Amino acid sequence: MIEMLKNMKYRYLLLGVIFTLALSLILLTLLGLERAYVTSIAGTLALYFFPIGWMFYHFKKYHLSFREWLQPTKFKIRETIAAALFPELLGMGILLLITVGIMFVLPAGGFNELSETTTNWGLYFISAVILAPICEELIFRGFIFNKMLIRFSLVKAVILSSVIFGAMHLTTGISPTLVGMVLCVIFMKYRSLLPCITIHSFHNLAVVLLKYFASLGADTATEITPADMPLLLIMAGIFVTIGLVWLVLFFRKNWHYAAEFRQRYHGDKDLLPNYAGEL
Repeated sequence: MIEMLKNMKYRYLLLGVIFTLALSLILLTLLGLERAYVTSIAGTLALYFFPIGWMFYHFKKYHLSFREWLQPTKFKIRETIAAALFPELLGMGILLLITVGIMFVLPAGGFNELSETTTNWGLYFISAVILAPICEELIFRGFIFNKMLIRFSLVKAVILSSVIFGAMHLTTGISPTLVGMVLCVIFMKYRSLLPCITIHSFHNLAVVLLKYFASLGADTATEITPADMPLLLIMAGIFVTIGLVWLVLFFRKNWHYAAEFRQRYHGDKDLLPNYAGEL
């Protein structure tokens, strides 16, 4: 496994994603599909199908299987729900604080949130709740995180892989980054991506349901004014406090699994006492 990861180069993955995206956009546009479908399908092919196919090729080359990362394991439902919701709560709190900060420099009338375009909720559900959790966990916690562990320290690998994961989600990057850090530890705790996929799926399901029910009553763009700032600050404070407390307790309780994972699977016999004290 380590030898395979060493020979899998990031540059080839990145070039393949760019090439697949460009080719897909051209071909799908020539087929006359609607713009929304063109970008959605091209993005799926480039960001999910190409990386998974590229990884599958390397696994077969080294006579390995994705089962290496998908070992059946028992995990707690309560932990699954908490890991799916509390990092998102912290991320929402941080975004609310950013929103309040932005309002200080905007005109007194406040600003309007852009109304969302029409969403195909069936396709959105399949993509967000089924496809994304499987593909993204294999790519980010499976490949990227494990490869980073070869070169970087445990803490750097967790942070860097999670920041990349968050950056891929653009404007909602804060919450995905936090969720990614939690999922790295979950993966190392259970030595399987199955709990990560479950948590990821449950998290995305909650987000999809929240957006769906919000869309039912949102006929127009929502205006946020300075008069809303006290309530927003209170909500942000509650979200950040609850989320941050849970996150600290989670890492304190589970970080030793991370150090044990690094020691066992990457052959660093002297790392356990050093990394156990880093957080």
